[in-house]
Amino acid sequence: MLGCGHSFEAATPPGFVELEDQARYDYRATTADGLVIGIREIDHEPEGALDFWTRAIENQMRQRGGYALLGTRDVKSADGYTGKQLRFGHDEGNKPHLYSVTLFITRSSKFLIFGKSSKLLVIEAGGSKEQMEKNAQHIDWAIQNFHAK
Repeated sequence: MLGCGHSFEAATPPGFVELEDQARYDYRATTADGLVIGIREIDHEPEGALDFWTRAIENQMRQRGGYALLGTRDVKSADGYTGKQLRFGHDEGNKPHLYSVTLFITRSSKFLIFGKSSKLLVIEAGGSKEQMEKNAQHIDWAIQNFHAK
């Protein structure tokens, strides 16, 4: 069918394997130690600027689970989309965890046939602080090699 499939092409980093049949995610990969990268593709409704979605996610993470915002940075996909990455910290028991959320907004004529011209792509990575720091280069690689078709 025309227009079916995802509006992105994920890049599975070295040391990760892609997981099949993920109900809540459009793509998911993990390390043997349990660090996970997931991607969700969401209809961009209501449409808002990248700054709006960045702030909305920051607020949700603080209110929902007590995550502390550690920083934000601008990122770019392999095909030139600009995005924003938010990095959060959270303690589970007495073990620190890190979580990152990277946002891209795409505009594609591919979706006009269905009345959708824009997607919000959310790339999440999370695990223990030790795992996230050990795999930081692999997570960055996954973002830099991500394609929003």
